[in-house]
Amino acid sequence: MSTPLPLELTSVLCNAANAPEDVRTIEDLVALWLSDNREEPEGEDFPWSVMCVYELRAHPDALWVFIRKALEGSETIWQAVMLAAGPLEDLIADHGAEYIDKIEREARHSKRFAYALTGVWPADEADPDLWARIEKARANAMPTGLDMGGALPPR
Repeated sequence: MSTPLPLELTSVLCNAANAPEDVRTIEDLVALWLSDNREEPEGEDFPWSVMCVYELRAHPDALWVFIRKALEGSETIWQAVMLAAGPLEDLIADHGAEYIDKIEREARHSKRFAYALTGVWPADEADPDLWARIEKARANAMPTGLDMGGALPPR
């Protein structure tokens, strides 16, 4: 089953420079994003898919679906880094209070998700209670997490 991108986002993104014509669902975006982020880029320009995912910040339900599907499809540590320090960190910063129960549940049931949480850091104005819950959710993964150079857990 495919998950359509939010309609207002689709119209904005489809008119953006270098927008591919066939990205209309979260699954399409995940495939493109994973392809664009297999390894660390040499330049400073971000591909269209990264900018598109950034725009999902205003659509937290779509962003949540994207994060989970992209993490499941990740094949490289760089992809996990980009998910952690980008969309997942943004979701927590912008909508953490609304998503903390889902985040905790996902971290309990998915070693990959807990691993990705090890690469997320609080914004300056972060809610200490929220971050205490994030810290607890990722605690078991910290010794082998992103900052410790741990391997991407299997699917």
